[in-house]
Amino acid sequence: MRPFFIHLIFILALFGFPVRTFAVDCINTKFLFDIKPGANQPSDLAIGPNGDIYLVDGVNNRIIVVDNNGRWKFAFGSAGAGKGQFKLPLGIDISESGKVFIADTGNHRIQVFDSRGGFLYMFTVKTFPGEVPADPVDVAVSWIENYLYISDNDNHKIKVYKQNGTYAFEWGGLGEEYGSFRYPAIMALNKYNEIFIVDVLNTRVQKFDPFGQFITGIGFWGVLEGRLFRPKGVAIDRKERIFISDSYMGVIQAFTDTGRFIGVVCEKNKMIKFNSPVGLLVDKKERLLVVEMRGNKVTVLKLSE
Repeated sequence: MRPFFIHLIFILALFGFPVRTFAVDCINTKFLFDIKPGANQPSDLAIGPNGDIYLVDGVNNRIIVVDNNGRWKFAFGSAGAGKGQFKLPLGIDISESGKVFIADTGNHRIQVFDSRGGFLYMFTVKTFPGEVPADPVDVAVSWIENYLYISDNDNHKIKVYKQNGTYAFEWGGLGEEYGSFRYPAIMALNKYNEIFIVDVLNTRVQKFDPFGQFITGIGFWGVLEGRLFRPKGVAIDRKERIFISDSYMGVIQAFTDTGRFIGVVCEKNKMIKFNSPVGLLVDKKERLLVVEMRGNKVTVLKLSE
């Protein structure tokens, strides 16, 4: 089939018109279950060492914890600026030791908890001359140098700290060239500790080495397959496929780690439409967990081999 018609069918499918589904390159999945824990516009999630799922319920200023099968366990946090309180948190990551790092966005800081939600410590994300107050929207934990990567959305930078809260270095700045950002957001690390960063208004994901050296870009603006309109989340599976959620188009696409388009997440060769997909995660069972912000749920899918 000629590329023009493949593109046309992809667009028709996005907007709900009946099409012959074989025209879209599919990565087939199997629906397992939904997690609906009473969140209001959840944004991101992470998995603890024991398999528990931690979901950022930012509008309610709390973190919800469910078990590996989606059953409620507990929640922690409340609105405020004190220890253990949040102001519209957005991002989360968990270290191998079980420390829970939260991007407490509205309070311009990072808070750290134990696996039961007990407060450990916190630190403010630095603001330098010429910058607006830091706007941390995500965190990513690395074993290299105990780095903690923080996406400072409003300053268009990645700020790197040690996990104890000591400032290390940063890179980026407002711009469209590679190595610069327009509103960096959710991040993910691969097994080499290379970091993939959603660059929202530049409609791409950028890949860097652990020290901020640019490697490659993934995606360009557009509504066709292999293009991104409003990327929000990124996740990596054991095959090193890079899954990127497009919150406006309601789809999840996969690429190689060098940027080649692979396919769209489907079920039974039919493209899945999600309700504003944002945070993504692939767990050790090769399940793809999708935070649907406007659906107020997490959809759990099994990736095909």
